Amino acid sequence: MTAKEESKLKMYLTLRVYLMSNPAITATIPNFSEFLAALDAAILQIQTNSEQHQYNTKGVTGNKKQLKESLIIITADASRKIQAYAKYVNDTVLLTETKLNDSFLKELTDLKLLDSSNGLYSRIDAHIADLTTYGLTIATQTAYRTAITAFGAAIPQPRQSQLEKKENTLLENQGFEAGDAAVENIDMVVEIVRLTEPTFYAGYKNARRIVEQGTGTLQVQGLITDAATGQPIVDATLVFRLSGQTEIAIEKQTAAKGGFMIKSLPEGIYDVTVSKTGYKTQTVTVNVTPDQLCNVEVGLEKN
Repeated sequence: MTAKEESKLKMYLTLRVYLMSNPAITATIPNFSEFLAALDAAILQIQTNSEQHQYNTKGVTGNKKQLKESLIIITADASRKIQAYAKYVNDTVLLTETKLNDSFLKELTDLKLLDSSNGLYSRIDAHIADLTTYGLTIATQTAYRTAITAFGAAIPQPRQSQLEKKENTLLENQGFEAGDAAVENIDMVVEIVRLTEPTFYAGYKNARRIVEQGTGTLQVQGLITDAATGQPIVDATLVFRLSGQTEIAIEKQTAAKGGFMIKSLPEGIYDVTVSKTGYKTQTVTVNVTPDQLCNVEVGLEKN
């Protein structure tokens, strides 16, 4: 998932929390439950496939490498033992067929190593009755077969993992497309309560905002204005609380031009209460994330 996609997903989640916290208002909005259900489904699809996408193919590749190294060791050791037997009985054909040293085996492709190991296994099996004193037994053959089978099964796994990651990426992208469609539908119906529920509408617009990448250590910035005139409001108070909590995380006042800045604030979804004498108090929801700049803009209405 790209940084832009992460920001969009966080917007989806922030928006969902905000909407779910205002059930009395959303209950009056036509088709709202249908559109929210679509957003929920999109979020689930994105998160599920993102988790699968994060699966590291290095683990699969590393496992195959270990199995290959183990098979090479077993094959080279078995080769040395049957070579000793072939030399003793002066079987030149068997000597030639079973000569598989470490350096030779390491140069083989995966499939050729599998073929060579299977071939050696068969030669040993054909002479197993005579090889006990050379350290090759039914038990060692069982272990050898297990190693061959395990490596054979591991050969296609890295490629399969790559294909699965591509499929997860496709499904993740489809989730974002569905999420965008759901949010666009919600945007349309929320306009119905723009005038009747101005506080809710302002909070929705803030929650709806995709947080842009910030620079430096600045975490949150914003502007508080008069809703009617657009003029900045000096000394407005902003109280940040983590969503669902009563404890104040931070409190700020706006400066001469109605702006404010917060350089450090822990990650989370915050309810921000904005108040000023002579104006109606408003509460909006914002999403604060590491290394990203969160913008808060609120227009206060006079009492």
